[in-house]
Amino acid sequence: MIWYFSLPIIFLIVIVHFLKDITQDILKIHTFLDLLGNVNEDLSVFPPFIRQIIVALGFISIGIEAFLIAAIPKVIKNKESSKLEKYVIASLLFLVIYFLSVILMDPRYRL
Repeated sequence: MIWYFSLPIIFLIVIVHFLKDITQDILKIHTFLDLLGNVNEDLSVFPPFIRQIIVALGFISIGIEAFLIAAIPKVIKNKESSKLEKYVIASLLFLVIYFLSVILMDPRYRL
């Protein structure tokens, strides 16, 4: 039950982050979304192959956010467990793990 109540909030967070990714990382446009911050991960400590993987995962995360923007309203409307709901959960887990790992690569947030 909590899952269905949290989905609209998750949906709004995903939309805002998706717009922030598009404007900040792809278009390099300064908007009010810049006030939410920007993680500047330090990839210089990794070998080139690992850097490429991390950058690729960043692009994959944008695709996953686009998927979630389309899928979450369908899951909310359906109100019953489905394969799509499992994909949404898996996508959210990927994003949480990816975002936490990238945040930890930012020198400002190192433990």
